[in-house]
Amino acid sequence: MIDGGDRIQEGAARARRAPVAGAGPRRPAPRERAAAEAVPALAGIVARPAREGPSAALVHRHLLGIQGLTAPEITLILDTALAFAEVSTRPIKKVPTLRGKTVVNFFMEPSTRTRSSFEIAEKRLSADTLNFSLSTSSLLKGESLLDTARNLEAMAPDMIVIRHKSSGAPHLLARHCHSNIINAGDGSHEHPTQALLDAFTIRAKKGRLSGLRVAIIGDLAHSRVLRSNLFLLKTMGADVVVCGPPTLIPAELGRLAAGVTFRIDEAVEAADVIMMLRIQRERQKGGAFPTAREYYNLFGLTEERVRRASPDVIIMHPGPMNRGVEIDSAVADGPYSVILEQVTNGVAVRMAVLYLLAGGTLDELAG
Repeated sequence: MIDGGDRIQEGAARARRAPVAGAGPRRPAPRERAAAEAVPALAGIVARPAREGPSAALVHRHLLGIQGLTAPEITLILDTALAFAEVSTRPIKKVPTLRGKTVVNFFMEPSTRTRSSFEIAEKRLSADTLNFSLSTSSLLKGESLLDTARNLEAMAPDMIVIRHKSSGAPHLLARHCHSNIINAGDGSHEHPTQALLDAFTIRAKKGRLSGLRVAIIGDLAHSRVLRSNLFLLKTMGADVVVCGPPTLIPAELGRLAAGVTFRIDEAVEAADVIMMLRIQRERQKGGAFPTAREYYNLFGLTEERVRRASPDVIIMHPGPMNRGVEIDSAVADGPYSVILEQVTNGVAVRMAVLYLLAGGTLDELAG
């Protein structure tokens, strides 16, 4: 049981305002402190500039969201993931960069791809892992989220990867825990590692993010994937158009996206990337649309609609997919689909996040 929605939202707001979410595991040297103060400490993560060019290391503590990250910080994570990508496709080989460190996977919502991806990433970095879920947690007995996290931290883990149904839960932990906190999805707020793996996939296929036309279609009101992708793609210079039923489009999207439309044909026109989002019935309080069939007729991605996009369009979906509702099976399994590649790339991206938050540098990998 969590300590009330208002407390969670307050925790999120305070975490976003704070330059650094709590004290770090070690006190930086004066030169490191000066470098950190020169870069905005946003989203609980601070980049240390390299001698030349973009940041080569992350010296502070949490990944709570994409909002506020700079383009060099995002590029650093993607470049580090690229260095890990070859390793992540070879299941037998491990990299001992997190040997001796303990990572707690604290998942209070169901997850297949994200949880498995983090677990594989941790094992390939030689970390020790502990897995907790709602069904095996004292939260079912009435314990608060904060008390549960403090008890976990009493076991001295180095990092906590948390997924929670309440927006702001990772920010609350970041204020009270000494472990590094990684947001694996909080309510309808953000899902930063999903946006990073999406960006990694797009960059691998297109060679860039800047200037691309990206169409994001589906349940926009409840999607944390949408919010993280909007922040990231806007920061990296992409043009994003969003589309969905009027009942599932929040008013504030108008200032975040390049365009908002209720017509999928208009959204996918000349799109370089089409990202479909799942209809999240578990978060919807009422009937946002009459039937699944009607939704598919108006907003489902079919082969005919894909032909309106760019000839080299790529089709994405964060999963799980509702086939025949938001996407046709022929499209999901077709030649333009990179959905399974997203899953593969998620391991390398999460390896990069874990490695960088543990104090690793891109220079060390390159060397």
